[in-house]
Amino acid sequence: MRIDFSKLNALLKEDTVLTYKMQYQLFYSPGELKGSTLWFADGAAMLLDHGLHMFGEEEVLDRFLGELPSGEYSLFGVACSLLPLLQKHFAVIDSDEDCTAYTLSPEDFTGRPEPLDNLVEAEAEFVNQHWTYKFPGSEEYFKHIINTYPSSVIRVDGKPAGWAVCYDAIEDMVNLGSLRVLEPYRNRGYGRKLASSLIAKVLALGKTPMIHILDSNIPSRNLSMGIGFKPYPKKIFWGSGVKK
Repeated sequence: MRIDFSKLNALLKEDTVLTYKMQYQLFYSPGELKGSTLWFADGAAMLLDHGLHMFGEEEVLDRFLGELPSGEYSLFGVACSLLPLLQKHFAVIDSDEDCTAYTLSPEDFTGRPEPLDNLVEAEAEFVNQHWTYKFPGSEEYFKHIINTYPSSVIRVDGKPAGWAVCYDAIEDMVNLGSLRVLEPYRNRGYGRKLASSLIAKVLALGKTPMIHILDSNIPSRNLSMGIGFKPYPKKIFWGSGVKK
């Protein structure tokens, strides 16, 4: 069936926070779609690439999930409200802790950004070594995002002591992540400096910064809300499941 991508784009823009990754994969990084499967009908869309993404009306998603072959799948940034629907189609679902998305408007920004350098490609290996979610090829991923998007770094004796990056970007939003301060340099205010610096760089591009924070990560929540981020009301989760 021929897909009307203008209609698909309009659907996904109804909730950019929930669909930013689908938008990125479909419209900003088409080279990554090789081997992917896309379902779309009026009111809903589902994308299977390295993970399963979905958005829209549950009745339509119910049909899409019925067509999904049996097997094990990663679930990427799925709305918690869809968990009962997934439980209907999956024999097992292992969900990570609930996560909240936060966005920041320019008028709410209370940070006092200091000019900080961007990371350079040669530092990608070091950053990747300290990333919680590294995977085969993630060093190349960091090289890409360091060369493509803004980042901020604090160096001590020429080596990164803390950094923050942008994972990806769509037309009006940038997904920030991997804010990390190494253990010997914590409790010096570096986290706030890095966050404020990177946010200022993103706002200067005319885009909305967005971050995801595990609900149990109180320090990150307090830091982010303290400089102007507002929580998005719809909870999301990452996880995996075995389709019946």
